[in-house]
Amino acid sequence: MASVQTPLEVVLVLHFLTNYTARHNHTVTNFQQSHLSPRRSKVLLTGPTKSPDISRHLCLPPGVTPVSAELRRDRGTPALQQICHTPQLKKLDHSLLMSPNQRLKTLTNHLQTPKMKLLYPTSLHIDTKSLEGFSVELHPYDVTQPIPESLIDAEFLVTWSNKASNLRDAASRMKNLRWIQSLAAGPNDVLAAGFDASRVSITTGSGLHDETVAEHTLGLLLNAARRFYEMRDYQSRGEWPGHLGGAQPDRAPGTFRTLKGANVTIWGFGNIAKCLAPVLTALGANVTGVARSTGVRNGFEVVAEDRLQDVLPKTDALVMILPGSASTNGALNAQRLALLPKHAWIVNVGRGTSVDEDALLEALEKGSIGGAALDVFSAEPLPKESKLYAAPNLILSPHAAGGRPREAEALIAYNLRRILAGQELKNII
Repeated sequence: MASVQTPLEVVLVLHFLTNYTARHNHTVTNFQQSHLSPRRSKVLLTGPTKSPDISRHLCLPPGVTPVSAELRRDRGTPALQQICHTPQLKKLDHSLLMSPNQRLKTLTNHLQTPKMKLLYPTSLHIDTKSLEGFSVELHPYDVTQPIPESLIDAEFLVTWSNKASNLRDAASRMKNLRWIQSLAAGPNDVLAAGFDASRVSITTGSGLHDETVAEHTLGLLLNAARRFYEMRDYQSRGEWPGHLGGAQPDRAPGTFRTLKGANVTIWGFGNIAKCLAPVLTALGANVTGVARSTGVRNGFEVVAEDRLQDVLPKTDALVMILPGSASTNGALNAQRLALLPKHAWIVNVGRGTSVDEDALLEALEKGSIGGAALDVFSAEPLPKESKLYAAPNLILSPHAAGGRPREAEALIAYNLRRILAGQELKNII
């Protein structure tokens, strides 16, 4: 690795730098013997230096690149003094008395920096081949059990459908954790477990579920409009629902029987809505978005929430795709339900807490709305004693809209590459 005249300390420092910086996506180049003195060598360190660790070890200000550090045998420079006082090099002070072969063996045994660990869940089939090119160890783990002791020192954790007890255990015991990649659209379960977001970077799976949730939402809307749920009920009783077949009026006023010409309001116009809206438009629906601010998104008109009183009375189908937060709890309350036409349907694929379920149940029982199709609930699984099971014109879906994160490996690899490089992560909260 170095010529015979190269001082041992420089060899050790170079080896330390090479292994240490490899973990942080830095590169050590231009290691050469100085012409001025056999006891002096230079190392050119290039790459991002945003990591506080590399700045601490090299006494360098964050963000400086490239860096030129002069290393002396007498350990006279601040950078070398700092490096040589690391535990790894302290162990090698006695190596000056060793033979070259002994020195090499000591280097191999003591200075080989271990790879960081990434834990991935067995609850989802993940093609790890796309992650094998990184300088990290890949370890599967069971999301229903505590993290094994041998993996508790991992720096990176991928989560998907983890039990709450598993996440709480990880939050309390994984002290080296630097990054959590949740494959869920939102971070609610991770945050509820008690992870310190000021110490651990948390990223979500936003975007992985857009197509599947949009597809499921379309299915619920068609189920409601074409009354498939009623047909199934008649089938289970062995009866022929003749009134649901045969000649039917085309877009009868005061009904929701087709998407053609229907006014569909999407409350929560994010990535899923942007995927769903063009499909609805292709089937003839008139789509209006509702969000925190007014504007045009992907070619669709989006109004602010303070205009709901104008939009809801004209709505044939209201699609709820709101995230779970304190600001969205009970967003669809009794007052807003009362603004909807009597034939209007509600489809909720966002978060169950965004709908006042008691107010919705009352509206269904009174017939003041056409019906509802719910994929999410305030309590899941829905308790057996819930009155929603027997509510009229209600389609229950067991949180099935998502559950199929697409191209999860690509997101994991993208963020893994960026965190190793000290760059900003995608979908960070």
